[in-house]
Amino acid sequence: MSAQSREYQAALVPVAYAVRENYEQLWHVQEEGHAEAEVSIAGSFSGKPVQVYNTVAEIRGAEKPDEVVIIGAHLDSWDLGTGATDNGTGSMAVLAAARALQKVGVKPKRTIRFVLFTGEEQGLNGSRAYVKAHKDELAKISGVLVHDSGTGKVLTIGLMGNYAVRETIDHALYPLAKVKEIELVEPSLRREGGSDHVPFDEAGVPGFWCVQDIADYDKMHHSQADRLEHVRWDDLTEGAQVMAVFAYNVAQLPELLPRKTAKEKKADQ
Repeated sequence: MSAQSREYQAALVPVAYAVRENYEQLWHVQEEGHAEAEVSIAGSFSGKPVQVYNTVAEIRGAEKPDEVVIIGAHLDSWDLGTGATDNGTGSMAVLAAARALQKVGVKPKRTIRFVLFTGEEQGLNGSRAYVKAHKDELAKISGVLVHDSGTGKVLTIGLMGNYAVRETIDHALYPLAKVKEIELVEPSLRREGGSDHVPFDEAGVPGFWCVQDIADYDKMHHSQADRLEHVRWDDLTEGAQVMAVFAYNVAQLPELLPRKTAKEKKADQ
């Protein structure tokens, strides 16, 4: 289910994409007769490796600073649009959660770390590099939550088949279930690949993802349509609230989150 690092090569034949609205317009025009479209393609390859970085900040834990809860998103995007919903929205949700927790002056037991990963679109490069660089600390990462499914409302959290953690996360998120504007439903065991929670999950760290309202994500991401006007600001605010509550309440738990059992790990293989 996970994306692998990929070696990108220039295509032998140039390829262009049209957003849905433009395609439909061309389709209707050609139904009335002959239609032509002119495409200008410009680009270049450096031919050299490019150094990129993850962006990391944290609120230091007051009692167990070496134990960590991570909330994250990916900072890079495809270059066809502006990357507004893939993954500008997720990055903003993480920043808004960090700002809110800092403003209210929380002093969590464990460290809350905010990570904007790079190179997700090229094969989860940033999160894989993070896991590799912190391999000696993975046992002390309680859990990771990633926001990466567009601008839609967060409906619940996907637990990647980690049944052992379900009751604990349900209690941690219960305050959000009582808020009318949020009404988060109980956590799901659903699995999802292709985003930055996956390298953590593969390494045995509880890695989770935000299960969201699709909000036309499938029509916008990786296209010219992925622009700021498609962002649903109220839903994005709700997503930031979910991430902030997850981060703080998991940081306050008596113990680290349970890891997957051997049976659950086998089910992922």
